[in-house]
Amino acid sequence: MTSDVVLQKGQTANTMFLAWFEANKIYVEGKNLTYSEFPNMFVWMPQQRVWRPRKQGYIIGRVTYVPPGSGELYYMRILLAIQKGCTDYGSIKTVNGQIYETYEQACHALGLLADDKESIDAIKEASELASGSQLKRLLFHYW
Repeated sequence: MTSDVVLQKGQTANTMFLAWFEANKIYVEGKNLTYSEFPNMFVWMPQQRVWRPRKQGYIIGRVTYVPPGSGELYYMRILLAIQKGCTDYGSIKTVNGQIYETYEQACHALGLLADDKESIDAIKEASELASGSQLKRLLFHYW
């Protein structure tokens, strides 16, 4: 397999995250769900690499832990817990019809970074999910 073929495969492969955008364009039911709520009503079909409406059962969605020192990735994760029915990266950063240049700006526009709640939530979450070294890095980030 040549490197060009490998690169093309990587570019065309649909991830669960990118397929979430596509599913929100197709299914009305997805418009009222955040990324982590999506598995409650939809099931990931790994062979087709698409989301389909769930016919039975219940599952709790999970979003990967991202430490606060990760910059824009961290702010995007915060928004994914709030923004519903996103159809592209721009829609994640859209607040009241305005598309913000960065995820951090969108978080500020939603009032998510106005106090220490972000820091407290990050430390609480890290204490449950992060390893000792990750928790240490997080605490040094805030000091």
